[in-house]
Amino acid sequence: MRVCGIVPGAIAGTEGFERLGNMSNLNNKAATEKAFETKASSSQAEILDYAPAPVMRFGEVEDIANCAMYLASPAGAYITGYNVLVDGGVYLTAANPYFHNKAFVDMWAQAKL
Repeated sequence: MRVCGIVPGAIAGTEGFERLGNMSNLNNKAATEKAFETKASSSQAEILDYAPAPVMRFGEVEDIANCAMYLASPAGAYITGYNVLVDGGVYLTAANPYFHNKAFVDMWAQAKL
């Protein structure tokens, strides 16, 4: 049995993208649901302020699917016990870019857990 994980970065068109890309939506499920209904999306410039990707684009759902297909295919048959980062290189520039953002830290300091 093989066990591998996929660690996605900012993937456009997902709930995580909406929440992490807009500090006002970070803890607001209703706002992110409304954004998907209207097909609105956080601006690329706003998110790049928090997590600049060296590949200069956001991930797409297909990027995650391609990684999963690789791991499930014979090409990845000898890979086990590994988490594959699919984040456009963000991890290389800042391991936890959101923790360096004052708005993020202030908001979560007020969070009710």
